[in-house]
Amino acid sequence: MPIHTPGRRLMHDIPLKFVQNKVGGAGKKNVNASLNLVSFIDFLVTMVVFLLTSFSASGELLSVQANIQMPNAANVTTLEPSPIIAISPEVITLDGRRIVDTPSLAANAQLERIDQLVQDLETQRRNWGILHPRQPFPGAVIIQAHREIDFRVIKKVMFSAAQAGYANLSFAVHRTEARRGGGGGGGGH
Repeated sequence: MPIHTPGRRLMHDIPLKFVQNKVGGAGKKNVNASLNLVSFIDFLVTMVVFLLTSFSASGELLSVQANIQMPNAANVTTLEPSPIIAISPEVITLDGRRIVDTPSLAANAQLERIDQLVQDLETQRRNWGILHPRQPFPGAVIIQAHREIDFRVIKKVMFSAAQAGYANLSFAVHRTEARRGGGGGGGGH
């Protein structure tokens, strides 16, 4: 077998002219860009993992704030997507935005509306009307309150929600198992 000078040899022995032009380049650039399939699959896997982690399969609508201990309840229904008013011992928030301090509301015993809450809820109501022009407004809001909060504060929040047109109030609670059997008499937790 003779010794040849080093150089490009792959597919140069094929007598077809178009193969030699492709292998040699022939001064032309390829109009079809090659796509690295491994990188594309990595990108798709990353997107699927991101989407799976950002959407809850259990249908949970809210996450409980660290400083709120919600009450327990056995008779519950599932919640619909609605604005969430969180009442902690320190602050009241609407969908994570600070509205007012809870101690300042608890200091005054008179029933009064929370102006900032009413304004923000009315803004959300107008936005809902723009997004759903042919549907009636459900007027639903979810209240997520700490179990030790004075009811006067909750009453002010409920009054403010009603002033903004939200008459359908739901309270977020921890679901417990219903007790079975055992005769009368209630008894709460």
